[in-house]
Amino acid sequence: MASTASGPANDEDDSRPIILCLHGGGSTATVFKIQCRRLIWTLGSQFKFVFAIAPHEGDPGHGMLPVFESCAPFYRWVTRKWKLGEGDTESTPSDEIDLVDESLDAAVRREAGDAGWQRVVGVIGFSQGARLVGGLLLRQKLWEREHRGAVEARKWNLKFGVMVGGPYPPIALSETVDPADYALLKEVPTVHAWGIDDHVKSGCEQMRAACEGDVCFDMDFKGGHHMPLTDVEAKDLCDLILAAWYAGGGSYGVAQGQKY
Repeated sequence: MASTASGPANDEDDSRPIILCLHGGGSTATVFKIQCRRLIWTLGSQFKFVFAIAPHEGDPGHGMLPVFESCAPFYRWVTRKWKLGEGDTESTPSDEIDLVDESLDAAVRREAGDAGWQRVVGVIGFSQGARLVGGLLLRQKLWEREHRGAVEARKWNLKFGVMVGGPYPPIALSETVDPADYALLKEVPTVHAWGIDDHVKSGCEQMRAACEGDVCFDMDFKGGHHMPLTDVEAKDLCDLILAAWYAGGGSYGVAQGQKY
C-alpha cells in the first residue's frame, strides 16, 4: 500500500518524530491528509505526519460523497461493519491483523526506513481509524505486560494516541479480547475529540471513559462526524496533542533546518 507524508521537501536530514495517521473507514490517506491540514500547519515543524492506507477496498464512508468522489477507491481497516452500542469488544481475525500490520509497516518503512517504528511516537485516527488507535495502544501495553516492560525489545514506541470521532470499543488486534484489559489504556496519554452533533458522540464519550485518567485529554467542537473545521478548534486540538506528547515524556523541538 502507498502512503503520503507531510514535511519539508528534499530534507534528507529530517529526523522529526513521526505521528502515524489512520483515516476513517471508507476513506483514503489523501482525504485524511486534507482533513488534517490544519494540524500539519501548526505541528509540522515538530512532527512528521505519515498517512497510511487501509488494506480493504470498500464503499465510501460518511461524508466522502460528493466532495471526495474523485479520491476513490476508498479503504477500510477491517471488513466487519460495526454498529454503535452492539458490544464491549471487537476482535479481529488473524489474517486481517496481518494486513493491517503490513499496511502500517509499509507506510512507516517508506517514510523512515527499516528502523522507522522507533521514530513513531504517536498515532492519530479518525472514526474507524480512531478505534484502531485504541487497539494499537492496547496491543503495545499488553506486550509490555507480557514481557515485563522490556521496552528495548519492543517493536512499537507509541507515547500517545489521538482519537477523533472514535467510538468505543477499540478495534482489538487480537482474536480474543478481555474488556478488563482496557484499564491499561489509562496508562497511555490519549486525546479524545468529537463533534457535539456527532451521531456516534455517545460512543466517543465511552471511549474517553475507558481511557480516563491523569493523562487523558478531551474536547468537543461544533459540528458532526468530521475533523475540527475551524482554525481555533484545530489549534485547541493541537494544544491537547502537545499535552499528550509531553505527558508521554516528549519534549519540544524544531526539526533541523526548520525555523519559526
